[in-house]
Order: sequence, then C-alpha cells, then structure tokens
Amino acid sequence: MMTRRRHGFTLIELLVVMAIISIAATLVGPLAVNQYDRSKQTAEREALLRLLNHYTFNAYSQNQAYTLVTEDNKIVIHRGLPSVDKSWQGDADAVSSETFEFEYLAFPAQQIRLNRHGFWQPSVIEWLEGERELSKELNMKLVESAAQAESGGNDAPLE
Repeated sequence: MMTRRRHGFTLIELLVVMAIISIAATLVGPLAVNQYDRSKQTAEREALLRLLNHYTFNAYSQNQAYTLVTEDNKIVIHRGLPSVDKSWQGDADAVSSETFEFEYLAFPAQQIRLNRHGFWQPSVIEWLEGERELSKELNMKLVESAAQAESGGNDAPLE
C-alpha cells in the first residue's frame, strides 16, 4: 500500500506560525517605536548644535552680534543685541530674525547673547529631550585657563 506524501502546510500549522509572529511583533513593536523617537531626538539635538556653531562662526567672521531667545519648542535668533527696554516680540526687527521650530526638543524661556567675537553670555543653553534635561556649554575653554590649571595657577616666570 502506498502512502501519499504531503506537499504543503495544514491550516493549523499556518495559524500557529502567524500567532508566533504576531506575539513577536507585539514585543518588538514598542521597542522599535521608542528607538525611532530617540533617533529623531538625537537628530534634532545635532541640528541644534550645528545651528549654534553656525551662528558662533557667523558672529566672529561677519563681526555681527546675535540674540537667541528660546521658548517652548522654538528658537528665535535676532540680529544684534537687545536694547535695555526693548522686547523682541512683535517689533520692527522681525525681518532680521530667524525662527527655528523643533518637534522633539523643548526649551525653557532663555535669552542668550552672542557677541561679535563669537562668545555667548550666558554660556549655557538648556533644553528637554522627552523627560531628560540637557545642557550644553557654548563657549570653548580658554587656553589661558587650561595652562593656568596645569601650572597650578602660578603665573610667575621661571628663573
């Protein structure tokens, strides 16, 4: 007596495989979405740092001062320094300002000045990436400060 060989899969076998795949997808899916959000946050953070470096270079190379104002998810960069009694909101200098919006970064209200020599005051910018609070030192360390630290702070010439 000859037995027939089966060619293919039964319906039960296909359903079991589909159930295993769906269970795996429910375990991996949220991790993939979180990783995607983190990569978008990282991309926006890098864009922010490139933007700050760009304006630092422009301030020095074009001998131009800027004022950076942050609030919520926006950065507004105005050409020039603010006068004592002037508010940057809704004034005639809107033509000489640029606004940058971020989707994954949020900023506390800050006003940071960039002088024409490329130095920021205050020298730290703060922001939120999701629940994490981050900050960045905007000015590079001075060579004199590093040399003083190495010599123990003694500036007297050696004899």
